[in-house]
Formats: sequence, structure tokens, C-alpha cells
Amino acid sequence: MTFDIDDSELELLLSQAKESLAQKEAQLEQEKLTRDADSGATKTTKQVSALSVPMRLETGSNHRSSPFIKMNNKSGVAKLDTKSLNKSTPEYKEKEDPTVKRATRSEITKDKEETAGKKWFGMKAPVLTPELKNDLRVLQLRNVLDPKRFYKKDASAKKIPKYFEVGTIIEGPTEFYSSRLTKKERKTTLVDELLADKQARDYFKRKVNEIHAHNISGGKNWYKKTTAAAKGGNSKTAHKAKRQRK
Repeated sequence: MTFDIDDSELELLLSQAKESLAQKEAQLEQEKLTRDADSGATKTTKQVSALSVPMRLETGSNHRSSPFIKMNNKSGVAKLDTKSLNKSTPEYKEKEDPTVKRATRSEITKDKEETAGKKWFGMKAPVLTPELKNDLRVLQLRNVLDPKRFYKKDASAKKIPKYFEVGTIIEGPTEFYSSRLTKKERKTTLVDELLADKQARDYFKRKVNEIHAHNISGGKNWYKKTTAAAKGGNSKTAHKAKRQRK
């Protein structure tokens, strides 16, 4: 079966096909633009809804009604007004504890005079008894009492300190026989212990005699003894005079 189509009809069919194709392309382009427009509108709506969320959450309390809180409308920051708060707050006076007794100024001054201070751990001034004074003098003259030991000279040996404490040295177990006193030898004061020691008494007696002889040398009695010895007087007196002169 054959169709006889001339050239004019063929051109008409081609032009109709081109028009339908152009219409379809235009329709597809319009649909694409519509889809793009719809998706852009959705994005814009989401962004706007996200920006519409409030930056500050409401807690339910009205800060503007409070006289002590100031609200900054631009930043949304609330600040406490300390001036108005201090004016409205009543002053609190501390109540004294009746169980705690505070020292008066006179008592504080008295304590400072009775103790050497905190740096010396509150060392008190003891009551000076005659026995305590004698013990202090013995300690200050220890370089004279013990000939076998040398002690450094103390500049404050002539005066008794105001604040001091007396302690007792407890001998260790290793010095049980060498440096420990028996109950019979142990006395209440240092002076009593020195007087009870025979060796110490002999040494003190000898030193006193030497000092006494040195002090009376060149005097009137010493001159009489030396002249009597030179004239052949009593042999004992002459011997003593020579010994004193030496």
C-alpha cells in the first residue's frame, strides 16, 4: 500500500512535528523552573522559621517588675542593682557569744609584759627565788667551776634574764654508769650538788685561797711577814710569806 505525498504536504508535517517538539521542550523547561521555585521557597521557609526561634527563653518570672533587677533590652541581659539592694537590706549586727570572753586592753598589755611573745612560744617570766638566783649564777660561772672545760664568754653573764625556763636533762640508757647521779648524790638545786661533791669542794677551796693570797700581796700584813722571815723569824711564817710571794 502506497501513499502519494507531495513536497508541500511533507513540509507541513515537518513543521508540525517541530512545533510539537518545541512545545514539549518549553513545557519541560517550565516544569523544571516550577520545581526549582518550589524547592527554593521551602528552603526560605525553613530558614525563616529557624530564625524566628527566640534567643532567650522565658522562665515565667517577670524581671521588669523587680526593683533590684535591671534588664537590657538590646542584649537581653539582666543585671542586679546592688545599690538599691544594699539600701533595702537591713544591717546585720553580729551578736557576741556569751560563752567567749574577750580580753581587755589592760589584760592584753599585762600578758605582753608577762611573756616574751609568740616568737618565743609565750615564754613566761618566772618568780625569782633565792635558790633560782643561785642556780643561775652557777650556770653563768660554769667556766670557773669546771677547770677541764672551756666555755665561751657570755656578755649577759652579769645580769639575769627576765624571761627564761629551767629544764632537766634526762640521761640516756647508754650513760647509766658514766654520767648518771645516784639518788644520794642527786640534790634539789645545782648549788647543793656542787657542795655535796668533795672533789669540787677541794678545788673551790684551793682557788679561793689563791685568789685571797693574790689580793693581799703587797699589803701591810704581807710586808710584816716578809720582813720577819728575812730577819729569821718563825719558820712557818717565813715559809708562807715566800710561798705567797712566788
